[in-house]
Amino acid sequence: MKVFVFGSGGDVGEYLLKKLAQKNHQAVTIAESANRADELKMVGAAEVYLAADTSYTEVLAGCDAIIYIAGTSPHAGEDNNVLVDHEAVTRAMAAAKQQQVARLVYLSPARVDESAISQNTAGKKIPEELMKLDEFTYTIIHASRGVHKPGKGMIDIIASNRKKAADLPFEDIAEVLVESLANKATYNKTLNITPGIIPIKKALT
Repeated sequence: MKVFVFGSGGDVGEYLLKKLAQKNHQAVTIAESANRADELKMVGAAEVYLAADTSYTEVLAGCDAIIYIAGTSPHAGEDNNVLVDHEAVTRAMAAAKQQQVARLVYLSPARVDESAISQNTAGKKIPEELMKLDEFTYTIIHASRGVHKPGKGMIDIIASNRKKAADLPFEDIAEVLVESLANKATYNKTLNITPGIIPIKKALT
């Protein structure tokens, strides 16, 4: 599957590119500089476009799916408003529709350890509502706070957000995004994930 990755430069992004390559997916992304493009190719990206030289419509040509990692503050949470770039998400979705890319996996900046009030501050969940209104086959992921620790390959899927949830390795968040791509059990669903005791692939079925 040819997958365009928005947000490949963040904490989850490099794990994601690596895992897509390991699963024989063709990962495509955007970089701000030629040096960064080379770094992303070394991690696992098959194609990297320079942001200044291209458009969303161009880079999405021929893609089968999008994984969108929404930008967020590293200290986002109960007392910190996060401004999501709604315009970037909207442009990406418009380009996806133009190129007939129907599959969308979205890592939300709204975390499972936030209250419902906090999740809805600063428009964090507006892009999610737009995806549901448009003709996408979406999967929306809410994760607990990500950390730089080795992945364990185990998660739990919970019914609703919790006041306290253990930190989840970025590597495991990336694995959930990749495993969701072609898993019909995740289609048109919002999943709340935390560290757990169930292997990721099994938890998603």
